[in-house]
Amino acid sequence: MNVTHATETAATGMGGAAAIPPTRNEHLKWIFSLLCAAVILAVCVVAGLPRPACWFFSLTVLAICLWGFSLLPDGLVAVMLPMGYILSGVGTPAQVLSPWTKPMGWMILGGLMTGLVLQHTGLARRIALWALHVTGSSFRRLLWGILLAGFIIAPLMPTSTGKCILLGIICIGICDAMGFKARSREASTLLMAGYLAVAGPRMGLYTGAGEVTLNLQMLATAGVHVSWLEYFLQNFAPSVVYSVLSIVVLRLVMRPKSTVDARVWVEEQYAGLGPMSLREKKALALFAVLAVLMMTDKWHGINIGWIMMVVGFVGFLPGFDLVDGKKFATLNLTSVLFIVGCMSIGAAAQATGMDKSIARAVLPLLQGKGELGTVIASFFSGAGLNFLLTPVAAVSTFTVPLAEIAKALGINPLAPAYAFMLGLDQYVLPYEYAAFLYMFSTGYINFKDMVMVFAWRALMALIVLILVFYPFWKLTGAA
Repeated sequence: MNVTHATETAATGMGGAAAIPPTRNEHLKWIFSLLCAAVILAVCVVAGLPRPACWFFSLTVLAICLWGFSLLPDGLVAVMLPMGYILSGVGTPAQVLSPWTKPMGWMILGGLMTGLVLQHTGLARRIALWALHVTGSSFRRLLWGILLAGFIIAPLMPTSTGKCILLGIICIGICDAMGFKARSREASTLLMAGYLAVAGPRMGLYTGAGEVTLNLQMLATAGVHVSWLEYFLQNFAPSVVYSVLSIVVLRLVMRPKSTVDARVWVEEQYAGLGPMSLREKKALALFAVLAVLMMTDKWHGINIGWIMMVVGFVGFLPGFDLVDGKKFATLNLTSVLFIVGCMSIGAAAQATGMDKSIARAVLPLLQGKGELGTVIASFFSGAGLNFLLTPVAAVSTFTVPLAEIAKALGINPLAPAYAFMLGLDQYVLPYEYAAFLYMFSTGYINFKDMVMVFAWRALMALIVLILVFYPFWKLTGAA
């Protein structure tokens, strides 16, 4: 999501400060975006496509340009896109706005609510410091402690940026206590470890992050259904290998030389928490119930979205008193609008039949390459789209056509969809993902080091896809 616009909005506040006039560069980007949309519309008309299809491609390309150039807040574009589809006749309101009746948006809102409980009870900080406490405090062990914290928090806080903020604060505290200067090798390593502790574990959980959940929800619209437990069994073990190797790559590339022992700082911070409070114990019990309900969704049949909403709501009730009701107003509902708005792309594609048309057009390129070849191609598609789209926008646009392609090839759509998601987890530049951008914006990460680490990590991810993920998917029925 667009961090710049969010920051500007927060800075101007509610008082209505004067808008910053567009720069010449932004004017050129607007002209380019509108020109692209007009050219696509003209090409589609000349090609003889139906009017709804012409407007679908034109409006979708315009939205992609606006997202790619950050010309408007991502959430605003996502909300107005379905309006454009409706007004241009791409689909009816019932078709285009159908994502608003699905559990996805409510699942994200429920995740924000449970994340609020986790943060405001202090349980999230206790978990992170406990992980550092039990793994030791040498520099090398600190990295594993950060990763352990990421795995524990992953199912409890479904927002990647929220997890990055939490671990970022911990990592910056360590840097300041140990005297690591911003952008030094040690500081860069710690902050990148904080991000990797969010990125890797989220890949193994249905509710690990909004884009992961959205990928599975889009598959469901294509007739491919996966429960929380099924996804966990198919992806969690490989995600552990992937996460561990990500830290190994980080250490090999960065080679931090610090021999500083952070034991004193870690123990002081952990001891400063004191005994677990009653609020923390109640929150822990609530999250235990949440975990059980998510893992058994295949049997009780209650959608995870409704579970997250109810569990998050319970935290506000009198008697539980885990979060002050006034805190609800602090939730960033833009993320809900953004994700559900992006889902209208898939809904509009289905309304016009363009999802199947796109699949038929791409199908000849993948025929004869076999299942593994399709999986690898899906990985590269995700990695390439990262330069143009946010993960949510990419998933909204391409998951359904990808599933249709897999069906036409006679292979299980899950493996290509999972590989596509793994490809979307490969970043080189910070603008590609809001959580990644947040960690870089702390000012503690050296840009050159970051590019090197994540370039090598992308190569590692491809190898792990072929040697670990794909064989495991074959074993568990996802391929």
